[in-house]
Amino acid sequence: MNKRNRFIGPIAFVAALAIPVLTNGCSDDPTASLCCTDFKVGADLSQVDFGVEADIKGQYVAFAQASADLAGTAQGMIDDVSGACKAIAQAGGANADKDDGEPGSPKARVEYWCNLASARIDAAFNLQGGAKLNAMLDINITPAECKASFKAEAKCQASCDVSGKCDAKATPPTCEGGKLEVSCSGSCEAEAGASISCEGGCTGQCEGSCSAEGGVAVNCEGQCDGTCEAGGSAGGTGVQADGSCNGTCKGTCTAKAGVKAQCSGTCKGSCDAKCEAKAGATVKCDGKCTGTAEPLSCKGGELKAKCEVDANCSANCKGSAEAKAECTPPKVDIQFKASAQASATAEASLVLDALRVHLPNILLVFEARGKAFADLVVKVSGSGSATLKGSASGKLGVKGTACLIPIANAIAAATENASASFQASGQIAGKLQ
Repeated sequence: MNKRNRFIGPIAFVAALAIPVLTNGCSDDPTASLCCTDFKVGADLSQVDFGVEADIKGQYVAFAQASADLAGTAQGMIDDVSGACKAIAQAGGANADKDDGEPGSPKARVEYWCNLASARIDAAFNLQGGAKLNAMLDINITPAECKASFKAEAKCQASCDVSGKCDAKATPPTCEGGKLEVSCSGSCEAEAGASISCEGGCTGQCEGSCSAEGGVAVNCEGQCDGTCEAGGSAGGTGVQADGSCNGTCKGTCTAKAGVKAQCSGTCKGSCDAKCEAKAGATVKCDGKCTGTAEPLSCKGGELKAKCEVDANCSANCKGSAEAKAECTPPKVDIQFKASAQASATAEASLVLDALRVHLPNILLVFEARGKAFADLVVKVSGSGSATLKGSASGKLGVKGTACLIPIANAIAAATENASASFQASGQIAGKLQ
């Protein structure tokens, strides 16, 4: 199936879900007791009493939570892409008069600004006949990284088990096909010569950011958030003409891409040796932990439940955890090619600066969130059939049945917003290929 059309599937579910009792929502219902006001997009619903029977409570709450989380994430996606496209379209004060014509709906708005941004890029770089930006630019992209939360998944799984036997600490979810990130009470070591993700003290070379401690400056070749001075292991001269630091930094140094350095403070990035906890604290890493390890997140893989709970409930828990996954935007380095530098116009330079800043948010949606989101919506909406069965047997009660309406609306909005943001971001991302 074409990935641009994969968001269509949930629409049939939304239509089916709107069958019970209410058809027009709370505003058209004259009976106040049938109005559902507890379901809110993006809210924590774990403590909400939806009035359903105890044996399906966990399943219902997990379904409502996953729907709320998906809708909240999709709203964030479309807002981020709209904002990024608007900034590119209006870089340097261009298209300032277009604000008055901005549509009201999120879908129309993202299409409006991304169409303008696309036209601005084409004009600035003279892209004709299907030409791509890589003809003029050197483009290097470090992919985005998303990590689904173990804590959210485990908490939800426990609520699915009405017997109360699912111990999230004893049987935490697993991370299949990816890297398990843990909080380690001792030290965490890279295996087989590989680097590890580290937030702590690195005994080897650190790539990422290094924060000084105890008044001791750290070696720095990159951006210094603090005081940059000459010196360091490479004999740097201090602040450079472009504002970067080459020397020592009293603060936090974020190294240039590909630069590794000994970090005498706290490393946040990758470490090619051992990541160690300091002063009784824990370290966050994805290597071999010596000490007590507590799972934190699943990086680049799939969360798998270990508790034996209802399959639909488990699917909703996974959907919620992945919808709320923490994502780091891609790192984008774009420069004019030497052959194009001399002929670059002022307009092209303005748009290039805007792309450097705003392209990460566009690629995050298109390459990371967007690709996975369609499957996520399908899985969560598919579990709604079990909830409908509960309605037919009278287990949902008046309130539980009424709340299916805003839940269905949330899934419909998630589907539309995710689809629109994915296609709009693809319009801009496609110019890089």
